[in-house]
Amino acid sequence: MASIFRNPKLAISKSFFSTQTLKQNASFPSFKAAKSAIISEKNPEKLAEIFQECSHFPTFLRHRPIYHLSIRKLARANRLDLVERLLQTQKLHSQNAPALKSEGFWIRLIMLYSNAGMVPQALQTLEDLSQNRYSNVSEKSLCAILTVYLNNGMFEQIHDCFKTMPGKLGVKPTVVSHNLILKAFVKENKIESARQWVEKMGVSPNIDTYNILLSAYLKNGDERGFDSVLKEVSNKGLEGNLNAYNLRLSRLCKSKECARAKKLLDEMVSKGVKPNSASYNTVIDGFCRIGDLESARKVLDKMLSDGYVSPCSFTYYTLIRSMVKEGELDSALEMSMEIIKRKWVPPFEAMEGLVKGLVERSRSDEAKQVVEKMKKRLKGDAAESWGKIEATLPL
Repeated sequence: MASIFRNPKLAISKSFFSTQTLKQNASFPSFKAAKSAIISEKNPEKLAEIFQECSHFPTFLRHRPIYHLSIRKLARANRLDLVERLLQTQKLHSQNAPALKSEGFWIRLIMLYSNAGMVPQALQTLEDLSQNRYSNVSEKSLCAILTVYLNNGMFEQIHDCFKTMPGKLGVKPTVVSHNLILKAFVKENKIESARQWVEKMGVSPNIDTYNILLSAYLKNGDERGFDSVLKEVSNKGLEGNLNAYNLRLSRLCKSKECARAKKLLDEMVSKGVKPNSASYNTVIDGFCRIGDLESARKVLDKMLSDGYVSPCSFTYYTLIRSMVKEGELDSALEMSMEIIKRKWVPPFEAMEGLVKGLVERSRSDEAKQVVEKMKKRLKGDAAESWGKIEATLPL
């Protein structure tokens, strides 16, 4: 593999790494200040300088989201040269440091290159690791490079990689690696090939294996295929996890079997599987779609009483839209006040429908109160957009 560092476009200026450019604690006395600067900075060159200047903060080095955000912003600006410089800086700063002897450190670099679409550089990083043996190489490195191909839509390469890379790295693929190949088949929408892969992959499938298949059938609207996989899961005695339950909830709600979905939600709790917001929201949305707002509200009440997760904006937006659609204006008015109280921006189309509905029922004063509260809540482009709607309202 030709070295990427011979590319003049990716040449790294020595001054970029000079300690003279690092004004520690000068501009950014804390990680919080550095993070805020990176989030707001739009100039790629300045963003790279901030990243370089702040990389001495221990918290910065451990904070993966800020790395991913920085690399994503540079990649979107088509400044892959800066991506390369920053990631090479990480290697130089880590010389003789414990991080360099950690497989996780190298995998982190691989995935950052991948997120920027720099697949050759990701491969080169794995090659550096495997050849120099900075650390022990495990299946995690294999999974990392398979994920690179998967996330970049390189399906032919992922299959070739799976055939050759385990031998090169000296690792034995487990079900985790096999599941990545399964995901590739699903992304290609080769569902039959995916089923065949599960049958012949030579390792025992786990619940994640079947979740991948369930998700594929759900996406394609194939209820028969979904149910056949679910039956296979049951026959194998595999316990469902959160993802499995959420897929089943979606399947039931899509076929308007919301009462069964509610029972399944109760079953989750009884079996010790903690629902997340998607679990509750799926059932709430299902009931709303069939016009059963009373049952939808009961699920919201259950969400609040269970205490596993707090309702998010989607929960309330789903309910208020349905309340307005069904003409339950008192409930919609109450819900709109709750949304504004939580400092969320209510969906414009629902609020427009609410105001018009109130006016039609000779409740203009309440309609005006809603409009005023919206005006106080909104700023910038949102306020301007709402102003255009307000101009058309019959007040």
